[in-house]
Amino acid sequence: MTQTSFLVRNSFREITVNHPLWNHEFLTRCRTGNLFLPDVQILAVQMYKFSKEFNRILASILSCCQDESSQLVILENLFDEMGQGDISQSHPELFRQFTRALGIDDETLTALPTAPETLALIETYLRMPHKYGYLAALGAVCYASEGIVSSLYTQLYKGIVGAAPLPKESLIFFEVHIDVDDSHAAKLAAVIEPRITNIEDDIKVKLAITEAMDARVQFFNGIQRKISKYSWSADLLLLSNP
Repeated sequence: MTQTSFLVRNSFREITVNHPLWNHEFLTRCRTGNLFLPDVQILAVQMYKFSKEFNRILASILSCCQDESSQLVILENLFDEMGQGDISQSHPELFRQFTRALGIDDETLTALPTAPETLALIETYLRMPHKYGYLAALGAVCYASEGIVSSLYTQLYKGIVGAAPLPKESLIFFEVHIDVDDSHAAKLAAVIEPRITNIEDDIKVKLAITEAMDARVQFFNGIQRKISKYSWSADLLLLSNP
């Protein structure tokens, strides 16, 4: 890695490391083991709504990318997301193993609405290739998604297993992402960093990373909003039943 690439990578990582996301109330509850089963169910539904769109996000970047070596890295990532050709191992299917273990069947999962904050997160990523260009969109995926997933999912995992006694096989989605996504991030970074050749490119990548991180905060705000609504309804129910 050249000195320039090292400085570029650090400047991008600083945005994610120092972002307010890590102080979010929901993540604090995960770290302290203060989640309950309904909280996990709410999280799971909205996580699924985002996760199942990740292939489209990668495909939208691919459609705007004319660089062949970059296309190959995106395709490899997409191939992994799709279970390397085995649909039973695709990441959406691995996630559905988790939601089924939580008592949410596939039909219910599909029917439950996508929260506005979740939809905003999806649309933020889908807009990026057209708004900032493929390189900045890849930067958002690399640093604000793949690059933070190991840490983020480790915290979520702790909250989930503390709230519900789930079979280990139902948690494979989290284990795969905790173990694998650092590799995805490294490959994407190897594509991005040498191509940052001017200040304009650097600014666009930083804007995309920041926008993605901000949208992730709003995603968790949506989770908290739905939990608060559920808790408020449950309290009313308790008050109305002596």
